[in-house]
Amino acid sequence: MATVVTMPKLGTTMMSGVILKWLKKEGERVEKGEPLLEIQTDKVNMEEEAYESGVLLKILAPEGTEVPVNQPIAVIGVEGEDISSLLREISGEVPQAAKSATVEALSAEKEELVAVSAPAPGEGKPRATPAARRLAREYGVDLAAIKGSGPRGRVHKADVEEHLKRAVPKPAEAPAAAAKPTPQTPGKVIPLSGIRGVIAKKMRESVNTAPHYFVFMEIDMTEALKVRERINVKLPEEEKLSINTLLAKAAAVAISEFPIFNSYVDGSNIVLKEEINIGIAVAIEEGIIVPVIRNVDRKGLRGVAREERELIAKARTKALKPEDYEGGSFTISNLGMFGVPRFTAIINQPEVAILAVGKVADKVVIENEEMVVRPIMEVSLSSDHRVIDGATAARFLNRLKEIMEDPMQMAL
Repeated sequence: MATVVTMPKLGTTMMSGVILKWLKKEGERVEKGEPLLEIQTDKVNMEEEAYESGVLLKILAPEGTEVPVNQPIAVIGVEGEDISSLLREISGEVPQAAKSATVEALSAEKEELVAVSAPAPGEGKPRATPAARRLAREYGVDLAAIKGSGPRGRVHKADVEEHLKRAVPKPAEAPAAAAKPTPQTPGKVIPLSGIRGVIAKKMRESVNTAPHYFVFMEIDMTEALKVRERINVKLPEEEKLSINTLLAKAAAVAISEFPIFNSYVDGSNIVLKEEINIGIAVAIEEGIIVPVIRNVDRKGLRGVAREERELIAKARTKALKPEDYEGGSFTISNLGMFGVPRFTAIINQPEVAILAVGKVADKVVIENEEMVVRPIMEVSLSSDHRVIDGATAARFLNRLKEIMEDPMQMAL
């Protein structure tokens, strides 16, 4: 018996998904657990596995179609099976594709024709004074449409002026504007779609929703780098600590002392979360994804490092599940490995803050009235001013600095 494949709900906030690519063609066999298609959600692109074995008899939603959750997208069954009655049954449920550009163009053209249509002017040359004719030509006014006040209906200049006060000149016949420069011929056009489109939408929403401000800090990484080196010598590759590992743990400790950073805005309320889950921004080919390390405050550095590496590997192989990227408390975005000294980041909604991390670079600092060279890392904290005031952000960032400069506090 044929089975209807529906758009899965791949996250608590997912209302619909876009079919990016079918990995099987109609008529091909698919096994249970085998990747069937690639779906774009509001957070990530991911492959969805078939939950039944059989032949892909019908694709109901082509690539590029946005489909609401739980709506039909395909039919899997036995080769040669008659599914005509099933297709009739679900035909009313199949999501309609977006209106074609042709239909939209025809509709727009029809509206334009209606808007510009007007009764033909009366026959015969209207009687008017030379001054009235000059003014009418200047403003594109049809003299036949003006009732003249002179003898036998002759139009005077004053009649044209009165008409102009009451009538709006035709846009096409208005005084000529300055000529616009000829636009350049466009090159390659890249659609703002897929995960790039999701990023664009979320970043725009964040900037429009949360009033951002930024606080900056320099962190002396001398002790942190020493501790990291000592620990990594004794650890297997999959558990070695990165700078992000230390930052995630330090941020979790600081957040436990400043719980307002572990919150979100719900209408007119600020809701505090219980778990401290730290997101790490990961660059992938299509853009950026933020997998989440859970309960960082309850894990040791080795556990944080192990989970961090596993999530990064999943992100780069499109193997993340909803539980891997939902429920974040705070995000860390690190561009230091690209040689970037400092930058500011856009908050990952619905979170209320994000830490932007630059490279570690040797700098001359004054200690005990002497100049010494120290490895300094610059960070910036972007905060949502609806929730976090500047003084609170400064205290939080100073606490993060204290922990990073004395990393033994992470073990306390």
